[in-house]
Amino acid sequence: MKDLPDEFFLPPQSDEGLRRETARLLAGCFAFIVVLGIIVALTQNIVITV
Repeated sequence: MKDLPDEFFLPPQSDEGLRRETARLLAGCFAFIVVLGIIVALTQNIVITV
C-alpha cells in the first residue's frame, strides 16, 4: 500500500470516468456472483434446465 501513489486512491476527475469505473465495478461484481453460482450448482449437483 505504501508503494502506491496518492492518485491511485482519488476518484476519476471526470463524470464520464466515474461512470466508466462504476460500470466496470458492477460488471466485475456480477461476473463474480455468476461464477460463484456456477461453482455452487456444480458442486451441489443442481441441474438447471432452460
